Amino acid sequence: MTARRGLAAQWAGLGALAVAGFWSLWLAPPSPHLWVVWALMAGTGLAAACGAVSARVPQSVASRFLAVSAAALLSVPLTLAAGSPSVAVVLAVLASTVAVPLAALRVVEVWPASRLMRWVDILVVATGAGCAAASVSGSDIAVRATAIASGAALVTGLWVLFELTSGDDRRRVLWLVLGATASTLAGMLFFAASNSLPMGPLALVVTLGALSLILPLTIAVALIAPRSADVRTVMRSMVVLIVMLALAAAAYEGTASAWALLAGAPPPAGVSALLAAGIAAGYHPVRLRVQASMDEMLFGRSADPVETLTQLGTHLTAGAPPPLWLDTLRTTLAVPGIALRQDGTTIATAGTTDEHHTTLTSLRADNEHVGDLVVTLPPEHLRLPTAAAAVLELVAAPLAQALHAARLSEELRLSRGRVVTALEEERRRMRRDLHDGLGPTLTGIAYNADAAANLITADPDRAMETLRGLRADAGDAITEIRRIVYGLRPKALDEFGLTGAIRQRISHLSSASGQPLTVTINTPAVLPPLPAAVEVVAYRVAIEAVTNIARHANVTTATVTLVLTDTPSLRLSIADGGCCTHPWTHGVGIQSMHERAEQIGGTLTVSTTPQGATITADLPLAIPA
Repeated sequence: MTARRGLAAQWAGLGALAVAGFWSLWLAPPSPHLWVVWALMAGTGLAAACGAVSARVPQSVASRFLAVSAAALLSVPLTLAAGSPSVAVVLAVLASTVAVPLAALRVVEVWPASRLMRWVDILVVATGAGCAAASVSGSDIAVRATAIASGAALVTGLWVLFELTSGDDRRRVLWLVLGATASTLAGMLFFAASNSLPMGPLALVVTLGALSLILPLTIAVALIAPRSADVRTVMRSMVVLIVMLALAAAAYEGTASAWALLAGAPPPAGVSALLAAGIAAGYHPVRLRVQASMDEMLFGRSADPVETLTQLGTHLTAGAPPPLWLDTLRTTLAVPGIALRQDGTTIATAGTTDEHHTTLTSLRADNEHVGDLVVTLPPEHLRLPTAAAAVLELVAAPLAQALHAARLSEELRLSRGRVVTALEEERRRMRRDLHDGLGPTLTGIAYNADAAANLITADPDRAMETLRGLRADAGDAITEIRRIVYGLRPKALDEFGLTGAIRQRISHLSSASGQPLTVTINTPAVLPPLPAAVEVVAYRVAIEAVTNIARHANVTTATVTLVLTDTPSLRLSIADGGCCTHPWTHGVGIQSMHERAEQIGGTLTVSTTPQGATITADLPLAIPA
């Protein structure tokens, strides 16, 4: 709110100064000081630029300098009316040579912390102050010298900014270069032609005021919308226009002068008409050549097939990423931007792309479509230039092969990753099974064997009893080994299906008290074919959960439920029907079930209530890649 009030007060102050200045001219036209009209026009333009910038970029330092320069120029008529012409001259000169250049040098978003830029600021202020002093003293030579020095300071600042910036900030600097160049050229042409133009003093001043608005306009564009147009294209068009006008004028005037020199009289009307027709006929071909030269200067050289293939081959041999391929192509083809698409997705870009002004080249490898190369056309072109199109057609084949090879390499890398992950997961599962199942059993067998050896002479009966227990433990170990082996590849899934395999595997389980564990399996009447990964995870989660119930829960019944949801997914629930007075502590078994479900994008939850514990696994039927 405070910032808005400050902006409103700034606009109100500048508006009041403008109204007061024009009102003072209306009451008493300053015939000896016609330049005050220029000051009012320039000040109004600067005020408008300041308002536009402040509305879009409120914190811009450049807008403050624009406001200062506008206020100084709009105060000139009031200062003259107050009888202080020297002060009016100083205000106008300082606004033009100090405030406006400082505003121009602050168009970048982040002011570069450079000692050179600080010296440029000092140079701008010093030359501007010298120009103001020379203007008050009335020395024409001093005024010209200081004015040239002030312009050189601004050019130096723009050059330093151009070297220190990139991206949009460099675009802003180029807009300033365009504005400064256009202002200078327009002023020079105007002064060169002013003697032969039928214009009065007021018309000359008004024209100068209009020309002085070019730089404030480009400052505003640089700050508000540097991407509104490609500044290089604007510069090219302006330079081509100026060069063509100069060439046309030189050709006409030179030919007419040569005719007059040889014939001793100006060329007749017919000759002048033929000369004009010849210049008009040659205008377009010459313009294309001049434009090509400017394109080479601003956008790069013409496309060279051999050089392009050489650079591209170097990048492909070195295994460079696709963005580097495209950057080489973009530079060679002299286009604004290139994008590489695969399966409808943009995988790499270079430069600035325009979806509405592009040409598409299909990339095929071994009769397989592997991608598309989208090239943004140069400005004012409906299709690619012939040389660029030839280069693009030549490099399409190696690009397609490289893209195809890159995709195959990526698929191979992902496949290897999945294989390694699966192997490591199986190894971890084996470790858990051996550690928690077979390991304790074999340890017990070893201890019982030692006990039997110690008792065989002292107490043969107890030794025999221990050996019988040892036989039972060995049988348990054999059973555990079979369970682990079957866990590597549960063939029961192929023989009996998911429900039958679960029923077969848990049929022999007993509760912790030694009584048989009765497990009820609820499943749809017809279970549709399930993905192999879902079957394996569901089988192992169910077996792990029921086995944990048999080992740790003091119950003789359990329930396994299989339900197909609308997601679609398979919901597996295992309930023990016991009494839980506190939440479970997650051990290796619960962690193993969590990991198995997560491997295929599923979830597993454990809930405990006084009525029992329930493990629920939601396994999606669409397995993520």
